[in-house]
Parts: sequence; structure tokens; C-alpha cells
Amino acid sequence: MGTNKRYDVYSAQLAEITKAAERQPRPISLPDEMVRASGRRRDEPQPVPVKAHVPVQVAYTDVQLVDAEAIAWTTGGLVLIRYVPEGGRSPVYVWVAGNFVHRL
Repeated sequence: MGTNKRYDVYSAQLAEITKAAERQPRPISLPDEMVRASGRRRDEPQPVPVKAHVPVQVAYTDVQLVDAEAIAWTTGGLVLIRYVPEGGRSPVYVWVAGNFVHRL
């Protein structure tokens, strides 16, 4: 059965929303295997404010400097950070190398 193109008022809007979502930077976390191999995880009782360089991917990979909170780290030097991306509402959790993170 075909579609009636005269009454299709949503396709153009949905296509535009999809294109905008594809252009949003997506943070790249280290793989779980690498985090597990880096040693024992220690959780911080209170999040520590930090500045962190987070790799993000749009159509290419880039690095953004973000305000974040360090909430855990491993003995191998990896840090779990939490931050809200620019234009986002909910926090993102990303594992990064410890030398990408600087205390405030």
C-alpha cells in the first residue's frame, strides 16, 4: 500500500532532527577491556572538579576541553569522568587517560 504524500507533514521534520543528531559530537570512551586491564578501580566518595580533554567524534575525531567531575580511577592511570556535553541535558560518563585530566 502506498503513502499519501500530500499529508506527509512529519518526514521533513524528522529528517532534519536526524541530521542534527548526527552532527552532535559523541564522546569516545576507552574500551571496557582496557579499563579492566588497567588495574583495580577506586571510587571517590565525593566527585572531584576537573578539566578534562575528551575525544569526541562527529565526522572526524576531535578533542574538547570540558568541565567535568572525576568520580573513579584505576591504579593503571585511567579516570572515569562525568560531564554534561554542550547543548545536552543528561550527564555522560567517559573513561579517559589520567594525563587528560587536571584538577581545578
